[in-house]
Amino acid sequence: MALSLAPAFHCPAPFARLRPATATATTTRPAVSRPSTPPPILRQGIAAEPGALCSNALQCQHFQECSGCSHETALDCPPLLSEAKKFFVRHGISDLSFDSGLLWGWRCRAKLAVRGSAKEPMIGLYEEGSHNVVGIPFCKAHHPSINAAVELLKQGIALFNVQPYDEDSGTGELRYVQMAVTTYDTSVPASERYLKGKVQISLVWNSRSEKSPGVEKADALSGFLWRKGGQNSSYHLIHSVWINFQTSSTNVIFGHRWRHMIGEKDLWEHMGGIDVSLAPSSFGQANTKAFDSLLHKLQKYVPVGENVVDLYAGAGVIGLSLAVTRKCRTVKCLEVNKEAKLSFERSISRLPKSFSGNISWHQTDVAMEPLYWLEGSDVVVVDPPRKGLHPSLIEALQKLPSSSKKAVQMTGSFTRKKEEKRPWVLQAREACAELNNSSIDKGQSWPHTIIYISCGWESFKKDCDSLVSSKIWRLEKAHAFNFFPGTKSFVTGK
Repeated sequence: MALSLAPAFHCPAPFARLRPATATATTTRPAVSRPSTPPPILRQGIAAEPGALCSNALQCQHFQECSGCSHETALDCPPLLSEAKKFFVRHGISDLSFDSGLLWGWRCRAKLAVRGSAKEPMIGLYEEGSHNVVGIPFCKAHHPSINAAVELLKQGIALFNVQPYDEDSGTGELRYVQMAVTTYDTSVPASERYLKGKVQISLVWNSRSEKSPGVEKADALSGFLWRKGGQNSSYHLIHSVWINFQTSSTNVIFGHRWRHMIGEKDLWEHMGGIDVSLAPSSFGQANTKAFDSLLHKLQKYVPVGENVVDLYAGAGVIGLSLAVTRKCRTVKCLEVNKEAKLSFERSISRLPKSFSGNISWHQTDVAMEPLYWLEGSDVVVVDPPRKGLHPSLIEALQKLPSSSKKAVQMTGSFTRKKEEKRPWVLQAREACAELNNSSIDKGQSWPHTIIYISCGWESFKKDCDSLVSSKIWRLEKAHAFNFFPGTKSFVTGK
C-alpha cells in the first residue's frame, strides 16, 4: 500500500509518498482609478519597480508593520525547508524536491479588513497580536491586480461616504473585502493571462440582507467599481462584484447570505488540466500557480484507471483533475462544507466529453465511519486543515491491511444506508445519476496509495510518524512547494 504526504505551510511545501512496509509499491501522499495599462507584475528574480535590484529579498515597505510576512530575505529558501529535509532524511528520503515558484505577486486570493474612515479608509491586515489594521497598498505578495483593485475601492469608499466597520461599537457599513484573481481568459494569449488577471470583489456588508437600511450604498459602490474597472472601462480590471451580508460580532468574516451585483457570475481558473469554477463562498488556493504545479506533480503517482477517494475535497479540484488526467474509474469527493457543492457542479459541466468515469461529491465528515469511504478505492488523497487528520481516519488507515482480509465479513456494515443528503453524482455525461456501488468489488479493493497534501507542518509530522510507525506504511517520496513565500509555512506532499 502506498501513502503520499504533501503538507501545505507558509513556506515550501514537501510532498511525501509512502507505501506499505510489506509492499514494494510507492505511497504519495500603485494607485490608479482607471488604469490604461496593466499593473506591473513581479516575476521571479525581477523587482516590482523599474530599476530595483534583482534579488530574492522581499523588498516590501510594509514588512515591519504587516503581519502577513515573517522574513524578508531568501524567499526561495524558506526557514522550514532545512527542517523538512532533515525530517524526510530520517524517514529515508534524501532527495526532497523543492518548487520555489513565484516569489512576488503570487497571492491571487486575499481577505482584507476595512477600517479607518470614509475619507481615509484603511484596507489591509491586522498588526501582529492586535486588531489594529495596517494598510498594505503596495503589498509585494499580492497579485498586482489586487493592489490596483484595492486602490479603486478606496476611491469608491470616499466618493460615496461608505463608513468602514468599527469593531468596538459594531457600527459602520463595510467590514471586509475579499479579492480573488482569475488568470484564465481564453481571449488573451496564454503567456499574458497571469499579467492581465481580473479581480472578483466580494464586499462584506454590515447588514442582514439587501433590504436593510443603507444597502443602497453597496449598490452605488458596486456600480462605481464596474464603471471604472469593468469590461467597458479603459482597462478591464474587475471581473465581478458580490455582496456578503454579515452582522455577527465574532471573527467569522463571511455570513451565509450572498448577492451577485454585477459582472460575470462564475469565476473560472484552469488548474491541473481542467477548468475549475470557484464561488466566492468556497475555499480557493491563494497561490494558484503553486497549486497547479502540485496538481501536475501528484498526477504522476496515480496509475491510469484507478479508483480514487478525495478526502477534505473542498470543491473537488484535486479529485476532478485526477479523474480527467488519469482516466480514473471512480472518484469520490468528500467535504463537510455544503457551500463547495455549487462550485463542484459548475466544474463538472466543463469536463471533456470523452470522460467516461463515475464522479460523486458527498457532504459528510470524513471522521465518521472512515472505512466506509476508504473501501472500494485504490488511491486516497487527503488535504486536511492545519490540525491534520482526524484520529479516527488515522486509525482506519493503520488497519487497512487487516481490514482487507476481513472484507467479506465487514461488507455488510459498510453498505448500510448513510444518514446524509443524496450526493450530487455525475455518471459519464448524464446530469445526475446514482452511484453504482455494485461496480466496485468491495471484497478486494482497498487503498494501496495515500497522497497527503498538508498546510500544517507540525500536524503533518505527527500524522506521518503515526502512519509510518504502524509498520503498515512506508514513506517513499516527498516534494515541497513554496506556496507562501515570505512566511514561515510551506506545502508538502507526495
